[in-house]
Amino acid sequence: MKTLWILTGLSVLPGMALAQAEEPQNVLDGEFLYQEYAGCASCHGADGKGGVEGVTLDPPPPDLTDCSFNTREPRRDWQAVIAHGGPARGLSMTMPAYDEALTPEQIAAIVEYVKTFCAEREKWPAGELNFRRPHLTSKAYPENEALFIPDYAHGESPAATAKFVYERRFGSRANWEVTLPYTAEWASPTSSGVGDLEVSAKYAILYDYAALTIVSGGIEVGMPTGKSAVGIGSGVWKASPYIAAGKGFAGFTLQASVKLETPLQPEAGETELSYNLAFTLPLTQEKKGFFPMVEVNGISNMENGQSQLLLTPQLYIGLVKRGHVAFSLGGQIPVAGEKPFDYRLLGFLLWEYADGGIWW
Repeated sequence: MKTLWILTGLSVLPGMALAQAEEPQNVLDGEFLYQEYAGCASCHGADGKGGVEGVTLDPPPPDLTDCSFNTREPRRDWQAVIAHGGPARGLSMTMPAYDEALTPEQIAAIVEYVKTFCAEREKWPAGELNFRRPHLTSKAYPENEALFIPDYAHGESPAATAKFVYERRFGSRANWEVTLPYTAEWASPTSSGVGDLEVSAKYAILYDYAALTIVSGGIEVGMPTGKSAVGIGSGVWKASPYIAAGKGFAGFTLQASVKLETPLQPEAGETELSYNLAFTLPLTQEKKGFFPMVEVNGISNMENGQSQLLLTPQLYIGLVKRGHVAFSLGGQIPVAGEKPFDYRLLGFLLWEYADGGIWW
């Protein structure tokens, strides 16, 4: 029943002061804290799998040995759940709060011990490297996400596009992605329809949790599924290798990506190099809140030397405590080179479906 976890947690608190007095040398030992002092094993199991004989919880505890679950969230979120209980991150209220029974150092030691339940943790990029998603700069972290991405470009030929994106992680370092756009143009004559389908794959080449650094490589393939005769889609197959990187600092993050888009029929198109840099200044360490960003986006035509430089300020908003549902809105203006439009409005609705339902 739902209250059993709370009662189990509360039942171990009276003995914790005695345990601390008897074993003062162990008060920062994560294994001792998990297995005995804090009583975590009484619900999560000594092995972290969540199966404890005689204990039935609703909902059941997660399997802490599942590396996908164990690694995808940053340590501060695990610490917040232990300190303030499940509701601190939109999780079950059956997880009690331990902030009055454990010090921050003890909570951190428990989290580090829990991380050891993932037997191959070195192969999985840490959740601290899962930086907030910019509008145009490719993320380096492999994701399980679904997105709806609308934009509107105002100029001589106004156009609106809605993209549907599905990303799914596979293995410890990779994910694949499918993007399907729908475009409406109000030039003369007006036209609308499905654009070019894009399929891509990404792999984390290197990552360092201590340095808050991650670098990934990927390739995107564009298929001529659009109505190129009326300006919807390119009408050619394209291959676009790219590299993406992210770096965290004390108060901000930087992300960058570079992509080379090449038509597979050279006579039917031109090669373009795009490069992006995103700066994020978090206003909170919580998942729910505001994350201002600004991107610098450049595109260079490798055939004729023409280029564009654009500035894209935006605001990412985490909508729920767990952070798996978010909204972002931004604008883009040309600042140098060609001027493909006067201004552009962009947005997206993001759902990290592996972390919970879209409404909870």
